[in-house]
Amino acid sequence: MNGWGILYIILAYLIGSIPTGVWYSKTRYKVDVRTLGSGNSGGTNVGRNFGFASAVIVIAIDVLKGWIPMAVARHSFADQPWIIMLTALACVIGHAYPIWGNFRGGKIVATSIGVLLGFNFWLAISQVLLFALCLFLSSTVSLSAMASYGIAVVAIFFLYESWIYRIGFLAIFLFMVYRHRSNVERLIHKRENRISWGLRSTKKYPQEKSS
Repeated sequence: MNGWGILYIILAYLIGSIPTGVWYSKTRYKVDVRTLGSGNSGGTNVGRNFGFASAVIVIAIDVLKGWIPMAVARHSFADQPWIIMLTALACVIGHAYPIWGNFRGGKIVATSIGVLLGFNFWLAISQVLLFALCLFLSSTVSLSAMASYGIAVVAIFFLYESWIYRIGFLAIFLFMVYRHRSNVERLIHKRENRISWGLRSTKKYPQEKSS
């Protein structure tokens, strides 16, 4: 790995560290979104506290934080898979532990999708469609994110012979599960929050309180 590759990986972390939800909530609503709801800075918590339009803005920027660095890495370091994969990991780690946000970030869903878009666009689109289907069936963001990304990682094992890509995206998936560990516990105990859309929407079922 050359010096330019190391510098680019550091740059990817710094880009991933942009705390979109925090800056947006402080600028628009004069409050740190991390003091509300789940305490995370991601699009889901932003949406629950400030509405759908705010969630779309934050999610779109968080996706770009993974998409742009990964797409550039795929083009500039095409023959160096280690740099490409470390770029992906740097983006999601930056989102989870942002240097610009006191190392308190989000649960990496949007940025992980962005990384996948930069790596394999059509696989990422398939994952997003699967996410939407799971969300419609379950009305549960956390379950839909983990299930759809996990299936995308399985696809990578079949589509790519490189163990660097296989292990790298598996690591991103496991990191996503780790970041959702409180959600997993609530899912196990059937206390996870649902959204007001889909077959199990809160409009149809009274939402239980989560710890």
